[in-house]
Amino acid sequence: MTDHGGGRPPRGAIRLDQLIALNDEIVALTRSGMPLERGLVQTGNELQGRLGEITTALGKRMEAGESLSEALKSAADVPPVYRAVVDAGLRSGNLPTALEGLATYAKGYADAREQIGLALCYPLIVVTLAFGLFVFIVTTVIPKFLEVFLSLGLSVHWALKLLGRLGESAWYWGPAFPVLLVVLAVLWFRSRSALNLQSGRSFGLLRAFPWVGSMMAGFEASSFADLLALLLEFNVPYSEALRLAGDASGDAVLAWGSREISESVERGLPPDEVMRARREFPPLMRWVLATGPAQGDLVVALRQLARRYRARARYQGEKLRVLLPTILLLMLGVSATLGYALVVFFPLSSLYEQLSGPLH
Repeated sequence: MTDHGGGRPPRGAIRLDQLIALNDEIVALTRSGMPLERGLVQTGNELQGRLGEITTALGKRMEAGESLSEALKSAADVPPVYRAVVDAGLRSGNLPTALEGLATYAKGYADAREQIGLALCYPLIVVTLAFGLFVFIVTTVIPKFLEVFLSLGLSVHWALKLLGRLGESAWYWGPAFPVLLVVLAVLWFRSRSALNLQSGRSFGLLRAFPWVGSMMAGFEASSFADLLALLLEFNVPYSEALRLAGDASGDAVLAWGSREISESVERGLPPDEVMRARREFPPLMRWVLATGPAQGDLVVALRQLARRYRARARYQGEKLRVLLPTILLLMLGVSATLGYALVVFFPLSSLYEQLSGPLH
């Protein structure tokens, strides 16, 4: 974002928590009746770091004669969906209510991120410790067993040979898991960006975990329904609202389907005919989108859907936090038992058998 008002341009992408804080400041200033441009400059001077730079730059742009909508358009790191809601609120003359609705949606996205983090934290710690222990065994313990067998001229058990080869090649496969953890950490750090309200790409790898995919699908469907209801409530055209809500959902398939439907509606096709062939949306949402406009209660129906999908996603998150660690512990327990047998029992039994056998 370039500051035409003379301030230093902010650096880096705005974080989701910063966007929520900025939104809350704008709502408070608007409701108080204080001139928005002056309030933003004063608030920005009091805030530290990135959020202060963003707030000050917006205020100075507005002092130079730009509207809030125009000032936000120059902010490349502010999600387009935020600018669309601001435009809708200004057109309707009810900006605070529109921004409060968007704050609820953004906090829902932040809640989804927190749910995923809490659900995966303990399992990742357990798996990391187990992997580290396995690497230690095959690189430190197994070579000593092999030395004993070779020094005594005994035949080496196949399991011991296999583990020995794994230990010798640990320099190749050993770093794979730490690298994967670093990649996940980087993606998790990047998921703080407010631009992820426009894209869920940072969460792509997390879908591989059990129950995470269904949990994320629930949060994404809830976000889509919530935002679409908000945009429609403030008279954003249906086709544009579909496109913005789909892009902001976090689901690439849902975003693609929304754009396809948006283009079809703009060509004059009725929503029920368009939705008939779509499979990107959950069945109930597909029915609501197809019949809601004709019934005139689409906003209410979408908000009910959002609550339903969010409740289901939170249930999946609770199940993930409770069951996944238990399943992982059971798997690790079984693996540890088999590993102990592989590492200790078979080699030792082979050693005792050969030592107690007849001399050749």
